[in-house]
Amino acid sequence: MSLAEILERFRLEEEDAITIENLNPDELKGAEISLGTHVILHIKERKRIMDLGLLSIIYNKCEGINFVKDFLNLNYSLEDIHRKYGVYTELEYFSLNCPPIVVDPDLAEVAMKLKAFILSREKS
Repeated sequence: MSLAEILERFRLEEEDAITIENLNPDELKGAEISLGTHVILHIKERKRIMDLGLLSIIYNKCEGINFVKDFLNLNYSLEDIHRKYGVYTELEYFSLNCPPIVVDPDLAEVAMKLKAFILSREKS
């Protein structure tokens, strides 16, 4: 399923999240996706919920192409992601690697607080 098809399905179904079976990370290049566009990527036995809006920002504005590709690759567990990047989610990655990008004042505030939490968690 293409990114355009996923976004259209999300819009039409009017659900909090839709389930998809694949997404080519390179389709995020240049894409501007609204924050809160949640999908559940489901491949074999593993599922991962993600915000495509955040992933598109990470991919396009935070030099996070490798993170996005790994995060979308469900062969990697969240523990694998954590070992490689020091984070478990796209919001954590955004918080550590993307500010001072201000997409939304509320998101910027959350990112600052989450960054402090992550840094203290990783020191422990």
